[in-house]
Amino acid sequence: MVDLDEESLGNAEAQLTTPQTAEEFSFPVEPYGIQLEFMQRLFETLERGEFGVFESPTGTGKSLSIICGALTWLKHNSQRNNSSVVAEKSVKDDDRKDDVPDWVKEFEKKQAASRVERKEDGELEKYCKWVAATRRKEAAAQNRGQRRIVLFSRDDVSTTNTQQRCKRSVETANQDQTEDQAESDDEAIVEAYYSDNAAKNPDGTGANDGFQYSASVRKLLERRAANRMSYTSDSDSNNSDGVADSGPPLEPNVCKIYYASRTHSQLQQFVNEIKRTAFGKAADAGNKIKCVTLGSRLQLCTNDKVRSTCSSVHTLNERCLEMQQSSKKQRCAHLPTLMTPMFGFKDHITERIMDIEELATEGRRLSVCAYYGARESIRGAHVVALPYNMLLSQSSRESMGISLANSVVIVDEAHNLVDTILATHSVTLDWQTVRELLEIVQLYFKKYWRRLNGSNTVYIRQTIALLRAFNKYMQGVASGLSKRSSKDLQTTTVLSVNDFLQKAHADHINVYKIDRYLRQSKIGRKLNMFADRRQLDQLSKEEIANTNAGQPQKRQRQPGKRIIRDAITTQDNDKYERSAFSFTAPASAVAALESFMECIGNPDRTGARLVVRAIPPTADSNEASEVASVELKYLLLDPSEAFGEIRKEARAVVLAGGTMQPTNDMIEQLLPQFGGRILRDNCTATELQKLEPKQVRQFAWNHVVSSSHICATVVSSGPTGTPLRFAFQDQSDILRIKEAGQALAALCNVIPGGVVVFFPSHALLGKMAGVWKEAGIISRIAKRKPVFAAESAASDVLSRYSEEVKKSGGAVLLSVVGGRLSEGINFSDHLGRAVVMIGVPFPSLASPELNERLSYYESLGSPSEPLNTVKQQQKQQQMGLRARDLYESLCMRAVNQSIGRAIRHRSDYAAIVFLDVRYAEKRLASKLPAWITSGNKNTNASKNDVVADAGIKSFAFGPALAQIASFFKRDFGH
Repeated sequence: MVDLDEESLGNAEAQLTTPQTAEEFSFPVEPYGIQLEFMQRLFETLERGEFGVFESPTGTGKSLSIICGALTWLKHNSQRNNSSVVAEKSVKDDDRKDDVPDWVKEFEKKQAASRVERKEDGELEKYCKWVAATRRKEAAAQNRGQRRIVLFSRDDVSTTNTQQRCKRSVETANQDQTEDQAESDDEAIVEAYYSDNAAKNPDGTGANDGFQYSASVRKLLERRAANRMSYTSDSDSNNSDGVADSGPPLEPNVCKIYYASRTHSQLQQFVNEIKRTAFGKAADAGNKIKCVTLGSRLQLCTNDKVRSTCSSVHTLNERCLEMQQSSKKQRCAHLPTLMTPMFGFKDHITERIMDIEELATEGRRLSVCAYYGARESIRGAHVVALPYNMLLSQSSRESMGISLANSVVIVDEAHNLVDTILATHSVTLDWQTVRELLEIVQLYFKKYWRRLNGSNTVYIRQTIALLRAFNKYMQGVASGLSKRSSKDLQTTTVLSVNDFLQKAHADHINVYKIDRYLRQSKIGRKLNMFADRRQLDQLSKEEIANTNAGQPQKRQRQPGKRIIRDAITTQDNDKYERSAFSFTAPASAVAALESFMECIGNPDRTGARLVVRAIPPTADSNEASEVASVELKYLLLDPSEAFGEIRKEARAVVLAGGTMQPTNDMIEQLLPQFGGRILRDNCTATELQKLEPKQVRQFAWNHVVSSSHICATVVSSGPTGTPLRFAFQDQSDILRIKEAGQALAALCNVIPGGVVVFFPSHALLGKMAGVWKEAGIISRIAKRKPVFAAESAASDVLSRYSEEVKKSGGAVLLSVVGGRLSEGINFSDHLGRAVVMIGVPFPSLASPELNERLSYYESLGSPSEPLNTVKQQQKQQQMGLRARDLYESLCMRAVNQSIGRAIRHRSDYAAIVFLDVRYAEKRLASKLPAWITSGNKNTNASKNDVVADAGIKSFAFGPALAQIASFFKRDFGH
């Protein structure tokens, strides 16, 4: 498996030979031909460090192919590294010891190999010694603590003066209460903060008499301070174990596979697939795969008491962080100050592969935080399964301690990767959050400004000034809407970031520094503590007042809510008088502000816009003034910068999915051809080559089912000859709607089992279903197949549909493209013998966000004259070819996901019926999956191969119905 020669040693790493058989890939069953080829192409892509796009239809065993192909490469890569070390040492020894007998050389080689297998290298040995030393010291400290408790107990028993003991207890209680109050007050104070121009002591505690340290020196001092050991007793100074006093060493970061998918259920399925393979069953330490699944606190928090009091993931996050900063009395019991319990948890979860639910269960059993335990296990893991958002956000990767260097990234279900990146990096900040945050920050500053150290005073003042600017601008937008004659329509304005800052009169404020201050100072947690205390004080005052009035009442505190009572006069002399308002956790508001500030911190970025939307008050609004709500939405248009960082850092990146088509626009957006879109100045030549779109390897395979198991037909006209075309202007034609209903009723007569019908939107589904019901078409269909509609309120419609299919042998399910039933649902066998597409689900061009995205993508087609401003883009009245291509790709990508619900395994069969003549047009038909279009061959070739011209047959209703009836009757006996 490993090609090693003397010339390659010490230079470039030796190239691995691609395995040729299923046994070499440790595939657990007899593979399909496309599975073996999938693993081979995946192995080659990882070995060459390339960017690959893999399309293997659902039901072809894609997950198992990814696991065996990637882990086989990981195993061979590890063997190559170990063999290179041994071989290099052997070559050097052979040159120096020509007179040494061969048996001695062979013995030395075995010893060297044994040392490599035991991983007794310097870093790992240092880390293991530190872990062992920490366990011994913490065990000794616990023993000393237990002895102290015993001595104190004996002293209390020997005291005979009861009065003295009572007096001492009262004094202690009063002292504790005073200390708790002072401690609580101190905890709400922001720690001293120093900007880049401020000075610190070498220990990081404060100003250093004006002495200016360089940035590199400050960074080193901060790192040393952060790495101090948690124990500081005198006996710890003895370094008998050889562990340096400079701080705890990091666990060696091994080469690993990062596997990302959309949902935790998909990650759980992936982890369970690993357990089926030889990699998951290996008993020896050398071949055992260490796998860890990452998740949010919502999935992995093991403190059920805290979970029950938090109403959202944001409040849970902030409560967790608060408890880490609190005193020992309030500290989370599942995150002890000692490290030994966390070491034990890491040992348990690496002994066997666990999914995310098993990790949480193990954490509860050991009373250890599974969230932080999983994070601590990343460096030593071979496989890390994580959701999209943790991988795609650089700030999330940094906070989780994820390093992609020299590792492989595999993104499964990557058909919507571009949309996910854009959504992840798009942030909305509403007016209510700005007002409430302005109020609480002013209250906080008013109380503690005399006690703030460092640059806190300056930066909090700047934060207040920025919030006031935002508030005044949004108030002006709301006032402008209220002056309009028509109050029932929302207004939308699109601005560049620079234009927004100028209009808000905030262009003189350094938003980048404020964003850094909000993150580094952790002021959100302090505001949480401050708001909690104000609420408790307010409730206590109200209870006392009610008791004095003879009306004892207790107000229940709502988890995650703060009640603020104050009238704050702003610089604009606008007084916000509120009797009592329920305030979401300040830390959540600060987090929203931080995300927004991080986005607008780079105002010169061309691939971004700011959407200002004013929404009129609803009819049931409780506000007396009926003020409109205003929101600022940062809209990212260019995903290449976020994805480019991943591609530059990782060794190889693979995008996989069952329906990846169309891929051309996706690749062009992720890896731009034109240099202005990514900050390439900091890229090396190797990184620039990684970002070259021409280097992408694309692979597409046909389905494992025979072509005779798929009947794809475009029905161009209905039973009476009326053309079936449901463009927006045709969706009000009652005749066309009835024609489609008659066609569906006739199809249900010849199609066995379940029929899943997809509509472009909920509005069209409701409209057509209503017309069909009045015309008696629904009752006609229901005589053969009961009809179910996937409405948003009916959560059990899928189970009821499935039960009906099993009971009566057939049913009809009306659903929507892009809805919850169009992705990730298995309509195999009789649950989906046919998928019917009514209309083409083009996105609404009324969306300002979509228009901006299309305009920006069109502007990239002319790199010499890009449309850099919003006004220039608005001058473009017609949609260009590039924008049209992206527009159609967004539509057909959703269609492909919907039609892929039917064929799920090799023996399955189904009909795909398009009730819209536009599907026969070449532009749309070319974007359908290769396995559904007629005349396509297997296209599992390299990047330069071109998929055969797509084509799908179009018939009038009569011939189409005859073809579908013959498909089920002749081939499958229905």
